[in-house]
Amino acid sequence: MGTQANEAFPEAWHSDAAAVSSDGVSNIRSNVYLSPKLWYVRANVIEAQDLVPTDKGRYPEVYVKAILRNQALRMRISQSRIINPIWNEDLMFVAAEPFEEHLVLSVEDRVGPNKDEVLGKCVIPLQNLHRRLDHKAVISRWFNLEKHVIIDGEKRKDTKFASRIHLRIYLDGGYHVLNESTHCSSDLRPTAKQLRKSSIGVLELGVFNAQGLMPMKTKDGRGTTYAYVVAKYGQK
Repeated sequence: MGTQANEAFPEAWHSDAAAVSSDGVSNIRSNVYLSPKLWYVRANVIEAQDLVPTDKGRYPEVYVKAILRNQALRMRISQSRIINPIWNEDLMFVAAEPFEEHLVLSVEDRVGPNKDEVLGKCVIPLQNLHRRLDHKAVISRWFNLEKHVIIDGEKRKDTKFASRIHLRIYLDGGYHVLNESTHCSSDLRPTAKQLRKSSIGVLELGVFNAQGLMPMKTKDGRGTTYAYVVAKYGQK
């Protein structure tokens, strides 16, 4: 299905490998390139509540910035310039199992040209997110926004009062996340296994030997060659 990473491949040794020295084993065992299982992370940022800007004499210009590893997105500034801003805007990221990353959301106030003030942050572990497999709507949740949060083991400072942000966030398994060129992609199944169609069979290819190859060099007075096999299916 477009990948070498199945259960049998890592253990698929040549039948004559027992007589090969330990130095030659690395030359006859194929490399396995694991294809990670990717999910879409969808976040609908609805609104924030009880924000506390430093300068209470001005209308806040608030936006949300989201970071997931090396992916970063920033939303537009809310048109409702109040302490309870509304966005109702969607963000989308790509994450790989086993979901060890955290999504970091920060609510920031544009206080001047190239100057932003962080009004609060929240760190959301991806492992805790709902995995959506059908068309049913995901229930929204409120998350606390704090000035000090745990990121990479840093100390957390508890606050008695915290602003909040309203999110509808989940892992979407109903689609296939393309991680290769579309013209050579053979696997377009959805991420969730429950939504995949049953297979019609398994095609197995075994290569036993080759005859009549031209010798490429001479060893111990005999012509030898170091041959390998390339199997091609479609664009793969």
